[in-house]
Amino acid sequence: MSYIDKNLLADEQIIYRTKKHFIIFFTPAFWLAVALFCRFNSNPILINIAFGPAIVALLTGGYQWLNYVTSEFAITNKRVMMKEGFFFRHANELRLATVSNISIVQSLLGQMLNYGSIVINPFGGNNDVFTQIASAGKFEKAAQEQLDKLGSQNPNR
Repeated sequence: MSYIDKNLLADEQIIYRTKKHFIIFFTPAFWLAVALFCRFNSNPILINIAFGPAIVALLTGGYQWLNYVTSEFAITNKRVMMKEGFFFRHANELRLATVSNISIVQSLLGQMLNYGSIVINPFGGNNDVFTQIASAGKFEKAAQEQLDKLGSQNPNR
């Protein structure tokens, strides 16, 4: 059972859920390509040092895989719930009533591959940033829709 599923409140429903984007595997893939280039090159020096990039690819790939499988991001009808990381956990659960603004930051590559950073700004608090989120635009839209519903239910907000 996932972190988000374990921490749902009574009558709380998940509106939208996503994970990290596959772009997090770019660095391990790069080092794997370097290792393969060195290994299958005709230069004997490159063949002998191919294990270095292969080890880097293995370590970064393992770390990013753990990061991918342990990250969860969800919008519910009551809260914004986000958790990422295995060795260094970064989690945030904010009631929708305490959220001032949710925005996304996307590079050109992020716009093309549909990923970005989510920035949550709670009332009277510091911004909290979660990076490399898959379908960041859909996440932000679902959050804005829930904030709008909450605002129409409570006109004093």
